[in-house]
Amino acid sequence: MDKQGGAGTWIGLGLIGVLLLVLVPVLLFTASQEERPAVFTGCLPAGGDEGGIPAQYRPAVEDAAREAGLPVALIAAQIKAESDWNPQAVSPAGAQGLAQFMPETWAAYGIGDPFDPQASIAAQGRYMKELLEAVSSLATTEKERIDFALAAYNAGPTAVLNTPGIPPIPETQEYVQRINRLAQLDYSVDCVPLGGSEIGDLGTGEWTHPMPGGILTSRFGPRACPVSLSLCMIYPDLLNHRGIDFGMGGAGIAVAPADMRITFTQREHESSLGAAYGDWIRGVQVESPHVIFEFHHCAAGTIAVHPGDTVAVGTPLCREGVTGNSSAPHIHFQINKPGTALDGSYQANHAVDPYPLLLQKGITP
Repeated sequence: MDKQGGAGTWIGLGLIGVLLLVLVPVLLFTASQEERPAVFTGCLPAGGDEGGIPAQYRPAVEDAAREAGLPVALIAAQIKAESDWNPQAVSPAGAQGLAQFMPETWAAYGIGDPFDPQASIAAQGRYMKELLEAVSSLATTEKERIDFALAAYNAGPTAVLNTPGIPPIPETQEYVQRINRLAQLDYSVDCVPLGGSEIGDLGTGEWTHPMPGGILTSRFGPRACPVSLSLCMIYPDLLNHRGIDFGMGGAGIAVAPADMRITFTQREHESSLGAAYGDWIRGVQVESPHVIFEFHHCAAGTIAVHPGDTVAVGTPLCREGVTGNSSAPHIHFQINKPGTALDGSYQANHAVDPYPLLLQKGITP
């Protein structure tokens, strides 16, 4: 662990130019316009206070949300993902209508014609209500309960109950993520995630992208083994990703996403945790609620901060690398709940999904 005298020293924006010269020739790397993350345009970018819900369907969507006990944004996002608001939609598998009911499921929950938009939305509300009840025993938070119900809508309740949780089916995992993303970004007025933020108010201070220009390469949560199966058996976090990954082909710079105090840095060879995380950094948000940030897999020798430093938002921290359990250059960005340890101990069991929190602060990952 690197140490530096004068704890509490501010590394301000005046040093950014020097740090960039030390860290990497990042300015020589330019991702194509298609690869770059979309510019965040705010919540309800196209729908105003109606949130993009077609006016003729809004009363039915609100009724279905009340029936299910869910936010209007979720019901709307689900319809957008299922049929793109096309009441005549038919999937290759035979799902029909706005809410894409299979005939056998429609027989149990539908009344009338599945291509009748009002009937389809009403059935969606009834079905989601039952799915929420079916998965309640598995969930420890409201967010989990919603996610498990969404997974059950896509893969069936039996798959969720048998897993237990979101099944390791790529289509289902992407479905849950997409509904959350649409509901938060396109159908909510305040960018608060479905089920409420696990952290709450993130403060009034400025935030920025943890790797400006970086490409999101892996999301939070269950995923296929990204390395060898033997390593995934040893390190189960590889199968249940506790952060999100960004890469720029080896040229990306990790920066402070908010004003933060550095509490721990470590090189790959200094501990068993370092062997997994590589060269890594932990720090705490300066303002309330004091979330904890982690950056794993920094390139060897590029960590530019020390425990005790207080750094401004946007300050370069390190360059992406392949240290630790990493098969390609990237940075693993992790956010832990307030109050968790600030030292070098394992805290992944306290991690929360950074994606909706970044959206909440107006940043598109």
